[in-house]
Amino acid sequence: MSSNNEMVKAKTYWVWSKKAEAKNPAHTRSGEPIWQDKLYEAPAKWLEEGLIQDASQVGNEGQLDLFDIL
Repeated sequence: MSSNNEMVKAKTYWVWSKKAEAKNPAHTRSGEPIWQDKLYEAPAKWLEEGLIQDASQVGNEGQLDLFDIL
């Protein structure tokens, strides 16, 4: 387990997980970027608890990519 002030860097940027949305649906939505000041470097505890994930790990359900059309 990490200390309270240990930070972890994202490959791309951090987004909220489904677990975070379930815990606080009024303020967090799965797949949306986390707070701006923690977007690229967030507390390791959040990652360990499953509250955040790297944006590269999130599927874009319902989203069309330009390459899907070509």
